[in-house]
Amino acid sequence: MADDHPTNSESTDLDGALDACLGHAAAEGILLGDMLGHLGRSSFCFAALLLAVPFIQPISLGPLTMIGGLTFMALGWQMGRGKSRPSLPKAAAFLRIHGKGWLAVLRFCKRLLGFCRKFTRPRAESWVTGPWGDRFVGWLILAGGALLAVPVANLPFNNTLPALMIVFACVGWLERDGLMAIISLAWGVATLLYFAAVAVALIFFGSQVWEWCGRLLPWR
Repeated sequence: MADDHPTNSESTDLDGALDACLGHAAAEGILLGDMLGHLGRSSFCFAALLLAVPFIQPISLGPLTMIGGLTFMALGWQMGRGKSRPSLPKAAAFLRIHGKGWLAVLRFCKRLLGFCRKFTRPRAESWVTGPWGDRFVGWLILAGGALLAVPVANLPFNNTLPALMIVFACVGWLERDGLMAIISLAWGVATLLYFAAVAVALIFFGSQVWEWCGRLLPWR
């Protein structure tokens, strides 16, 4: 299987795609599915990176969190299975990138890529290149989507940690930087530990409240 990673010119195409999206978002808008049709295999990580940015902030996005989680899972599954281009759920494919909100997301995404390129470089490439690398990054994106979809509404950072897992996985693949993929894996572990700590705290305090309520009952 040929290496489908972006070359220098294709990386420029990614920047061009962001610039084109900015232009469309400021005008009549563009459907996400139409935009991704021009990027080939890079569209998996480009789409995941673009959609992950709004979830980095710690405030829950309500039903959008579940839609986003399912979309990441679909992207990761298809990338891991070796698909040449993504097939998104209708809700995501027909998502119109338009308006001030998306303009802010696209500008942040462009700044994020520019910032990452200051310290990313091709290294530990076996983690992110070839069929195994595609599968590994695809499963990272899928796992991040599954963690994002965990129903823990209003829990601080329940969106942020899985979103960072997805962002680092995508940057690692796009920049051929295996260290970023390893950091993505670390974010996944941190997310699991965070959810486990919250669950333990809820069980502990729940048992304390139950015990306290029991002392107030006359028959205890």
